[in-house]
Amino acid sequence: MVEEFEASGLTQKQFADRHEVSLSAFQYKLNKKPRSALGRRPESTEGPRGRFLPVEVVASPAPRTREGLMLEVALPRGVLMRFPEGTQAEYLAHLVVVP
Repeated sequence: MVEEFEASGLTQKQFADRHEVSLSAFQYKLNKKPRSALGRRPESTEGPRGRFLPVEVVASPAPRTREGLMLEVALPRGVLMRFPEGTQAEYLAHLVVVP
């Protein structure tokens, strides 16, 4: 059934509907792999093989806020907005405009 699906060009839902099988049961069949196939790369692949690239993790230049300290702004219609301590006032002024 899996080979038939792969050759069909249909979506999983379309294929399951056409064969009167529940989508979840069909997906279970698709994802069920024999133990010997686990961890193996498929025989036919399209395009170049992916690879990992090195990354460098650096500390953020943004100031850290203390856990749990928040600024709350209560708007007239019951909207409550919360911002971490240290949020710039200019930023808040652009968000909160009360006529």
